[in-house]
Amino acid sequence: MDLRNIQLFLAVYDAGNITVAAERIGMNQPAVSKAVQRMENELGVPLFEREARGVTPTLFADLLADAARDIDSNLRATYRRIDAIRDAELGEIVIGAGGTWQEVLLPRAVANLYTQRPKCRIRIVPGTPEQLVAQMLKGDLDLVLAPIDIPDAFAGKVNIEPLLWNRVTVIARADHALMNRQDLTIEDLAAADWVLPPGTVIRERFEKGFRERGIKAPAPAIECVDNSCLFQIVEATDLLSYVAELRIHERRLSAVTRVPDNPLDIERVSGLITRRSSYMPPLAKELISEVRRLSKPYSKG
Repeated sequence: MDLRNIQLFLAVYDAGNITVAAERIGMNQPAVSKAVQRMENELGVPLFEREARGVTPTLFADLLADAARDIDSNLRATYRRIDAIRDAELGEIVIGAGGTWQEVLLPRAVANLYTQRPKCRIRIVPGTPEQLVAQMLKGDLDLVLAPIDIPDAFAGKVNIEPLLWNRVTVIARADHALMNRQDLTIEDLAAADWVLPPGTVIRERFEKGFRERGIKAPAPAIECVDNSCLFQIVEATDLLSYVAELRIHERRLSAVTRVPDNPLDIERVSGLITRRSSYMPPLAKELISEVRRLSKPYSKG
């Protein structure tokens, strides 16, 4: 089975419909149908059950899909690495980065690398840890900088190096009434008004913190994606927020600070995630070295 057929098979498998798959890969439906039939003849097993509204993968197709995805992702990663080696003077790196990394250390690491290699090309891709690791395993990213508590489904496929020990915490303006409370409870926090980012990993942890204590998480009075906007709102109001503490330190904010002794504090470890047994481009190695150097003040030894 050649590489073209592998990609064609994955298109049909993912679409569940030969016509839709044909449109996605720029072929006509009869050609795709014949190609699938040839694959089935070659393997001696049915890959799909034909139905009125599409196709349903058989157990054989499920087994083939796992192997086909590995081949496809390795091939895509290899193409990118060949380009990087062929154009070694320029170099290219694609980095998956969580929000805290984008604000705290990655900008300095990238700036330092660019100063040393001004002809290089660097692309930073945002996303949740799960999204970024999945993209890396597909061969679209060289490395990921994100929280390392990733799903078990990725175990055995990646290497993990802890680099940042960070606290996710409640913040408020420096003269907020809660700053002097010695007996702050989860009920106090539930009764407060909040400004929060919508649909983020930290938002999920915020809601989980209340849920684990048997209390419904308060709905935010304001939802705000941009952190600069969020911090300004906290500084100017009685609203609380829930953020990675390193973001406050990095911005050197004096009017906004952590609410002490609050029950929602959690430690979160973030770091470097790479593909296991994978070639690492020279430019990526240089960036990793710089990230490690800058991370030392935030590490545990």
